[in-house]
Amino acid sequence: MAVSATVSATEEAPIYGDVLEAILTRLTLLDLVAASHVSKAWKGGVSTSLKISPRVKPWFIVYTLHHRNHSLTSACAFDPASRVWLQIDIGNFHRFHTNPTASVELRSSHSQHLLYTLSAGNFSFSFDALHLNWHDAEQPLVWRQDPIVARFGSRVLVAGGTYDFVDDPLAVEMYDTESRRWEICQPMPILLKDSATSTWLSTAATDGRLYLLEKRSHVICSFDAETKTWGPTFNLILSSSAPLAVFHSIIGFADERLVLVGLMGEPEELQGLGLWEVDQVTYECKEIGKMPQALFECLKSANSPLSTPRASMEANFIYVYNPSNPEQLFFCELNQGMCQWGSAVNPAAKKRNAMHRFVFSCSRVGMGDLQKAVATESRRFMVESEGDGF
Repeated sequence: MAVSATVSATEEAPIYGDVLEAILTRLTLLDLVAASHVSKAWKGGVSTSLKISPRVKPWFIVYTLHHRNHSLTSACAFDPASRVWLQIDIGNFHRFHTNPTASVELRSSHSQHLLYTLSAGNFSFSFDALHLNWHDAEQPLVWRQDPIVARFGSRVLVAGGTYDFVDDPLAVEMYDTESRRWEICQPMPILLKDSATSTWLSTAATDGRLYLLEKRSHVICSFDAETKTWGPTFNLILSSSAPLAVFHSIIGFADERLVLVGLMGEPEELQGLGLWEVDQVTYECKEIGKMPQALFECLKSANSPLSTPRASMEANFIYVYNPSNPEQLFFCELNQGMCQWGSAVNPAAKKRNAMHRFVFSCSRVGMGDLQKAVATESRRFMVESEGDGF
């Protein structure tokens, strides 16, 4: 009996019920992956925890690359649900380049978490949450340097961005991943002839329609993926509670709405950042909200006159950041008609140097995505620091 009592006293009591639930609700999504392998009870507890607290807020992912040879130097992500920054170690980053010996530039379409590389002989793209899977295709029929790229389900559209004066600057092609063929579509509207590149146009896409917005003039138009035709162009009229002009704007889908993020004031004197909902039929604009002035002052100090802030959107989140120095990240969660703003300092960005450039992605990362990444050993994650949160 004495031996039995000693064993009972030294054995660790299992954790069940409300205690286990309380523990799991405090864990990050990454920690839940490990917790699900502890025991059957913990696996069931993880499943219950995700039903109570789904943790589906989209991650903001930053890839840091060398400016000259485009090789990866690091990657990190901000998880707003857990309010932590994660360091991401990528095992086979050469999959970002079909030919690992070639100097191919990784790019982002700035919508639908689509990353791609485009060379003289190949077009590669990925649109899953953590970019584990890549599709390889032949190059488009028209050579392009800075195209608009968007996805419609199993199809990917490439428009504008031509390099040679011989090529039509408004040329549009669409690649079908099932038939593995390129198809020529109706050219872009003639009004966009002088701005038909991703540098001057902002994009927002759903499974059936693409919207293009000229960032400075606010000219907008749409492309129907089924008919492969463009609609008429319109000039957006943005109302504001303050008598300030919107000189630079970006569009995207947030909370299933077409949302415009607009910088107010002048390039040399930024005065505010506003959000508008754009009606997808009439193109009427309704103001949603504005970034709090204290956060906007931080945004201004994080940007040089030569670096205009960018925005990425996914689910009901809007991320705003400096593309050349993403040390501070600003975000807005659209929740039942309210705008909840916050910011987070990226510790990895402090290690940058002049030879670094950044590629950004925003995607909903689920438990299945992390389990697949860990199981295949293609990604390793480590919590780097806690974000500032809301």
